[in-house]
Amino acid sequence: MTYLQHFFQRSTLLAVNGAKRQIGRSFLPRNVTFKHNFSSLVRGQDLLAESLAFGPKQKIILDSYYPQTGIDVHGMLEYVDAAPPSDEETQKNILLMNGSIIAFPHACYLWKPRRAKDVTLESLAVVVLSKPSVEFLFIGCDTPLPPRELNRIKKDMQKRHIVVEQMDIMNAMGTFNVLNGEDRRIAVALLVADADEE
Repeated sequence: MTYLQHFFQRSTLLAVNGAKRQIGRSFLPRNVTFKHNFSSLVRGQDLLAESLAFGPKQKIILDSYYPQTGIDVHGMLEYVDAAPPSDEETQKNILLMNGSIIAFPHACYLWKPRRAKDVTLESLAVVVLSKPSVEFLFIGCDTPLPPRELNRIKKDMQKRHIVVEQMDIMNAMGTFNVLNGEDRRIAVALLVADADEE
């Protein structure tokens, strides 16, 4: 039996005009079990909660973005307490980072640039120095970076096997959270612009 035949083994039948017709095949073998029962998922269910909570170190989660102010970051503060945190205590674990930031899977740092033209290869040196090395670097900026500097950054990072992509801040935050939940080696640089820049 081939691999495809195994997956197409089961079929459903439907009575149409008194005649039974084969209308579809199951894509899963009969003995497949799931860790999550997807029928029990409700609207707003956090599918990444388990993976973000897994491991000896707390993972960084980028939560909210406040233009011209900063970004809310989960996982920066750690309280030593034997009891599991309540909802109110979970809110205490949020830290507002005032200004631009560079975030890694287990760490987050303030970052000096405040305008798109301040983002240079030199300002991203901490990404190159991080260990373990980074696979992806996302630069979140609501205004486009100067094309020459962006190409210079991409070319230098490509030599170091780092994929660089520029996107708006909200998409960069979401992409970071998802890839961090998948245990990818990722970094994100988020530029919170000054009021006079916008």
